[in-house]
Amino acid sequence: MTLNDRDNRPIRYVPQPNRTTRPFGRFFHPTRAVLVPSHNGADLRRLKSSRWSSRASRKSRYLQATVPFSRNVPVAPPPSTAEKERAQSPSGTPTKEHGLPGQITIENQRLKYPYSQLRPTLRWDVSFWVAVMFVLGSAAWICNGQLLYTPLSPTPSPTHANAAAWVAFVGGSLFEVGAYLGYVEALNAGHEEMFSELRRAVRDVEKDGPESESESLDDLVRKEKKDRNRKDSFRWTGTGSPRDIGYLAALIQLFAASIFWVSTLTGLPNVIPSLATAWPPSAITTIFYWTPQVIGGIGFIISSLLLTLEEQKTWWGIELRRIGWHVGFWNLIGAVGFTMCGALGYASTASTKANYQSVLSTFWASWAFMIGSVAQLWEVIWREPNDSSKKKPQDRSDNGKSQP
Repeated sequence: MTLNDRDNRPIRYVPQPNRTTRPFGRFFHPTRAVLVPSHNGADLRRLKSSRWSSRASRKSRYLQATVPFSRNVPVAPPPSTAEKERAQSPSGTPTKEHGLPGQITIENQRLKYPYSQLRPTLRWDVSFWVAVMFVLGSAAWICNGQLLYTPLSPTPSPTHANAAAWVAFVGGSLFEVGAYLGYVEALNAGHEEMFSELRRAVRDVEKDGPESESESLDDLVRKEKKDRNRKDSFRWTGTGSPRDIGYLAALIQLFAASIFWVSTLTGLPNVIPSLATAWPPSAITTIFYWTPQVIGGIGFIISSLLLTLEEQKTWWGIELRRIGWHVGFWNLIGAVGFTMCGALGYASTASTKANYQSVLSTFWASWAFMIGSVAQLWEVIWREPNDSSKKKPQDRSDNGKSQP
């Protein structure tokens, strides 16, 4: 849906550089932005601005729409001017480029418009199944922690080592599936052109480094066509931009889940002889059981930290009012617990206290993962329904004329 002015001409959007969020500075792509309606380069303050969030867009919380932008497109000088400048330039090349006002339309982007309303909406897409896999995986890990902790509790019960091992394998497998679907979700987010527009708006103000250098119109069009072609087909494998925090976090999470899954495989009965006894093989247990947990846990910490920072305006400013921030934060707590489980496990055969804390870390970390997973499920259930365009309120300008 495109807003129109009094003469029924389309109103385009201009990103606000001072309200574009980049928690890690210039290297990573923007994560949040405010878009102000404008016409012929003038901001229309009477109309409310729209907002874009990389996480909300990746999670498909808002409906897809076409976003028209206004910008200054760098173009090559006219032939006559180019010939004059080439003749005057000692190097034989034009001395400058001319920037002309231009327009661009980005398709299939998800913005929070002034009329956007979130309601419980169930969609069987990849974002929904990411949350479901992590909820089920967290439930399995809670059962595993309970089975391992009760024999060590003040009121001990019989050991269920084999059952705990199989439940851990189920939990690790569900986490692996969830991590892969999260990678697929980030791979198909379709943020390439939005990132390009936001970075262009920011560097037009900052004039920082090589990125402030002009690009020819042909190069811009060629790059944007390539981005559109990549978005047309759903991808199950491939590579994304490492400057996209969401994609980088998903990729690290997939790597961490794959490494961590090795420990659940080697923890199955009879894979490592005498693992459940008081004196398992030291070298084999250290390399193939505890070390994958530590490496995988560290990967989970990095991934969760990136997802948490994706929702923040600055690297130090927490965002308690954003549900995506809570997803990353509670997953970070769970990742720390899983890492502690493996790290303390190195000394579990020599110290009963280390063994107790290792098992206890799995227990409380699983509950932290469950809180984060339920928050993620809640996040993808509350979305903008498909019929919102039929029920949206009308924006009104200062003279009382309704805006579609």
